[in-house]
Amino acid sequence: MNKKWKKLLTFCLAAVLLLSLAACNDTGTKKKEEVKEPETIVLGYIGPLTGESAIWGMVESYACQMLVKKTNEEGGILGKKVDLKIYDNRGDTVETTNAARKAILNDGVIAFIGPDASSTAIALDEVCAKYGIPHVTTCGTNYKVTQNEEDGSVRPYSFRICLSDPQLGDVMAGYAYDVLGYKKVAILYEVSSEYSLGITQNFTDSFEAKGGAVTITEAYNAGDVDFRAQLTKIKDFGDYDALMIPANYKEVGLTAVQARAMGIDCPFIGVDAWAMQDLFEIAGEELKGGVFPTAMDLTDESLNVFKEWFKEEWDMDPDSAGTDAYFAADIYMLIKHVIETKGEATPEAIREGLENAKDVPLLTSVITMDPKTHNPVRTASIMKVGDGEFIKIDEYRFE
Repeated sequence: MNKKWKKLLTFCLAAVLLLSLAACNDTGTKKKEEVKEPETIVLGYIGPLTGESAIWGMVESYACQMLVKKTNEEGGILGKKVDLKIYDNRGDTVETTNAARKAILNDGVIAFIGPDASSTAIALDEVCAKYGIPHVTTCGTNYKVTQNEEDGSVRPYSFRICLSDPQLGDVMAGYAYDVLGYKKVAILYEVSSEYSLGITQNFTDSFEAKGGAVTITEAYNAGDVDFRAQLTKIKDFGDYDALMIPANYKEVGLTAVQARAMGIDCPFIGVDAWAMQDLFEIAGEELKGGVFPTAMDLTDESLNVFKEWFKEEWDMDPDSAGTDAYFAADIYMLIKHVIETKGEATPEAIREGLENAKDVPLLTSVITMDPKTHNPVRTASIMKVGDGEFIKIDEYRFE
């Protein structure tokens, strides 16, 4: 081989060696970049920002935005900025799953706050369970949000901050029987609502276990505004001490007005969905004296700082949407606490931290999470409808 070819061969070998070293160095760099922790902590809020349920999604997202802003101004979590991604599910299950996939696969969300309803929370879990992402519902009360219907086993990635239907049904049934002295109750419920159905069943089971009797039940469909046919049957039946209305504030207000106009003068009892200031625009005097449980004390003076802050930021009262803004704040504070306690911001660390949360002071209550149900141990308040306001008359602590 002549010198010319030797030089060429030497040059080619040197070039190949340099390229190989460069490739190895590039691979190493890529590996380092792959394992490098993100510079930001990406959390997602998901709920209805448009449609009939938009008021609840708005206040929840507002509360989250306020707290994230404050966190970042104070240096973030573990020294990292929090990036809050907000998704509109329009109160729809399909929209929820589509938004969740985008959030996880495209935006890198590691935990969700919301949504506000049982059906959409269950839909969200279908996606979160697949990808191992924890989520905490604000107001999804149906037990199936956190437990499987078949065997009652816990859904590993699904949690709630509110009380469940069984918890709400138990406390209202117990208070109605033991304290208010009602022995017979009529119920008017929405047949197409998981929330209304769940409360109805749980209240009935608990009330009858105590020795009471649900003597008559009547149902209506979603969207109905005239309940006089059902109320006529209840009135004619006559054998009851109180009328239980497990429904949202609009249906409750209309039912109360129509019932009183028909001469039904029994006491009303209800559920946490009554806790809306707009209720007084529909029914004032007609609903006065009605009693219902909530998972928080809406009259607690310790909430005033948050209320004023919320009003300054958004020019609206968080109480206009009941408990939603407060529960969204609770969830964010709980996730923040978990990340700081665990010392890492990963989906599995957050899930483990949520499941084992114990005596965590939040905005509305001190919270312990039951690892067997993913329901919170918290204090329930008994509220009474007064003159344009809700009045706390008692409380009950779930242990």
